[in-house]
Amino acid sequence: MRHLLTATAILAAYAGPVAAETVKLTTLEWPPYVTADASGPSTDAVKSTFEKAGVSAEVQVFPWNRAINLAQKDPAWIGVYPEYYSEASDVEKGGDRCLFSKSFGISPVGFVQRKDSDFTWSSHDDLKAYSIGVVRGYNNEEKFDAMVAAGDIKVEEADDDAQNILKVAGGRAAAGVIDKLVFEHLAQNDPAVGKVAGDLTFNDNLLVEHGLFICFENSDAGRAARDKFNSAL
Repeated sequence: MRHLLTATAILAAYAGPVAAETVKLTTLEWPPYVTADASGPSTDAVKSTFEKAGVSAEVQVFPWNRAINLAQKDPAWIGVYPEYYSEASDVEKGGDRCLFSKSFGISPVGFVQRKDSDFTWSSHDDLKAYSIGVVRGYNNEEKFDAMVAAGDIKVEEADDDAQNILKVAGGRAAAGVIDKLVFEHLAQNDPAVGKVAGDLTFNDNLLVEHGLFICFENSDAGRAARDKFNSAL
């Protein structure tokens, strides 16, 4: 019996720690929040929060629409971040897509415009007078998006934030919806945007200050991962 107990103790000593639970999340390249290699402050916040819950988070960058589809439909991926909250997507509020976490960050969203532009606004109705640049597939702000969908606000679509800025600089849109920190990052780091940044300014009147969320798969596994993240946040 003594030999058996000794052998068991030796095996336990060499077994090492039990592997942590792992979840896989999709994201997009959206500097400064998430860079091309998936690093950045949003990823840091997500990973460190999961670590507090004893969970290891693996993340991978995809084009935005693919990131959303994988997180929604492929069981290998449990969620996507950073997302703005959308009641239309929140299955707990009658939506059709995912389970939202608590907010782990903030995104100040407003309008970039030319310095010589007459663009000004104080209410959503004021925006009806302009063509507004937006990025295809992005949620911007609930009332704004509803007015766009209804045809009350005219939009000029772009494939990404940089293209959106360039369209504003070129006069194809009176203003473009963008996160303020994203605009500042692109002005400093994107050569094409840098060339026109001196002609542009960020409007003082914010459209919205969004929280940043993980949108978890609508499943038992997604709910369990969401609850662990929220408890550790």
